[in-house]
Amino acid sequence: MYGGRLDQANTALRAYVQEHGDRPWTAEELAELARLRGRWTSAARELRMHIRPVTGPVSGSAVVTAA
Repeated sequence: MYGGRLDQANTALRAYVQEHGDRPWTAEELAELARLRGRWTSAARELRMHIRPVTGPVSGSAVVTAA
């Protein structure tokens, strides 16, 4: 859906939560959940950070639109 690393992180996070079921989380499980969330957040940020090159001069709101 999103591509590459973000899809992998999303799949891993969803699978981990689904495996957990409906019971309290241990400290170790919460640590792993935080790690998986961190991977997902990092991948999502990378995906959004790509900025297309703009040809010609830009100023004002054109910069926001072009990005």
